[in-house]
Amino acid sequence: MSTSQALSTEITKTSTKSRYLSKIFDREINLSFLIIIVALYLVATANFGFFSQVLSIYPLGDNIGFMISITGLLFGLMWLLIQLLCYRPIAKPVLIALVTIAAICSYFTDAYGTIFDTNMLINSMQTDQGEAMGLMSLSFFVRVFVLGVIPSVVIAKLNIKRIPLRRALWQKAVTLILSFAVIAACLLPFGDQYATFFRQHKIVRNYTNPITPIYSVIKLGSDYVDELRRPDTLTLHATDAKRITPTVSTKAVKPKLMVFVVGETVRADHIGLNGYKRENMPLLASQPDVYSFKKATSCGTSTAYSVPCMFSYSNREDYDSKSADYNENVLDTLNKQGVSVVWRDNNSSSKGVADRVTFEDFKTANVNPNCDEECRDIGMLDGFSTLVKSDAEVKSEGPAKDTLILLHQMGNHGPAYYKRYPKEFEEYKPVCMTNELSKCDDQSVINAYDNAIRYTDYFLNNVIDTLKPYEQNYDVVMVYISDHGESLGENNIYLHGMPYAIAPDAQKQVPVIIWSPTSNNIDKSSLVGMIDQPVSHDFITPTLLNFFGITTEEVKGAPTFFKSVY
Repeated sequence: MSTSQALSTEITKTSTKSRYLSKIFDREINLSFLIIIVALYLVATANFGFFSQVLSIYPLGDNIGFMISITGLLFGLMWLLIQLLCYRPIAKPVLIALVTIAAICSYFTDAYGTIFDTNMLINSMQTDQGEAMGLMSLSFFVRVFVLGVIPSVVIAKLNIKRIPLRRALWQKAVTLILSFAVIAACLLPFGDQYATFFRQHKIVRNYTNPITPIYSVIKLGSDYVDELRRPDTLTLHATDAKRITPTVSTKAVKPKLMVFVVGETVRADHIGLNGYKRENMPLLASQPDVYSFKKATSCGTSTAYSVPCMFSYSNREDYDSKSADYNENVLDTLNKQGVSVVWRDNNSSSKGVADRVTFEDFKTANVNPNCDEECRDIGMLDGFSTLVKSDAEVKSEGPAKDTLILLHQMGNHGPAYYKRYPKEFEEYKPVCMTNELSKCDDQSVINAYDNAIRYTDYFLNNVIDTLKPYEQNYDVVMVYISDHGESLGENNIYLHGMPYAIAPDAQKQVPVIIWSPTSNNIDKSSLVGMIDQPVSHDFITPTLLNFFGITTEEVKGAPTFFKSVY
């Protein structure tokens, strides 16, 4: 065959394929039938994480009937949901949105065990560009393209059949009844198993995609409408706050200086000071007057939730994230009482906590002098002397102010733990060198995570050394508390942000480390007596007020990490 004949044959084949595809897309498809196809597609492609969770509870060999039933139930629920959302004028945009959402969310559910509840959505919206890019990978884009973009293009090209309104309403009613019938047919034969499943394994249903994300978006929208109805004025707290008048003592009364380090994503059981098998905090271990609390729990499992809660006047049980922006926090009280409050941030933001005090952003090289692959936490100590009076300044200018400096770390923010430290801190090898943690073996993930903790050890040790020269003129103390913990692959769960009620301890148990030299006014017996007791983020607000000598009925009698002597 000549070249021209081969070319002609190939053109003919291509033309035939084009006409064939054109005929397919030219044909009209009934919307009700298309909804069934999409529902089946979503069950099959977007719920690997859900079925994996179910199979871990109900092994297939002994539960084939139940697994068939739960697959049918998920299809029935998916079919019902899409029918309620989908009507011909908006059918294509809705179906494309569902397919795209499912492709994106299911990737993170399968790769990291992520559950897209309202807290996770809030956390996602407050994630900055750098953090978001840290979650991107080639497999993410491939999956979204194959399972999201291609099906969306197909849906966009389909020709949905037009039918009279009365017939459309009749079809909608029939299909709704049929979806309820499918749900009932799947539930009834296994009623006793479902009763146990829904009662004892509530977390599993949160793995369904895109049902859970859509429910969470609707709930978040409802919450937002509620917020619009709230007053614009702040709810005041500690309006009766007043300073303690120091009693006569042998020690001269010195101003207070606290550095409060808000840690990021560090779990308590990976701290050498707490008995972890690795001494990944050797510098702090060699420092005198360092106290590590062994039984501390967080307020939440994400930065967006925990950080505002940490400094609020509410206990974890009473804290309402929706109203946090409308309530004063302890930093507001300290500021009103004359304490100089400065928040330095090398994370995404203060989450609204520092909106009314001095805020300094250290995430850019313009401000942070220690930036390489990313800006390092150690850079937040740059210019420390400009925040606090030196010995010479105290002598020449008079008494210094009480000062609280808060340093919000990048810390162990995942999943790219290997980026959280300079290479000279890479003690434990091999290291997981990707943000796709499920592709690494568990030990390499842990190695990268522990290396990042070694850098935090270096950072905290530098904070202590920076404070030591101020002991003569100030009562100095350093407090370090992580905002939440982290899952490192246990039960195939990674990162954090799971609903608190069912989150593993790894996401809720956090380190609390305090450096308190003998020169300050803290009662050491109160500090030593607390390190083996259960403590939590609830202790932060009363501890800050106690250290700076401020009383209020709002925290009267509340427990603290330590007591100050006045």
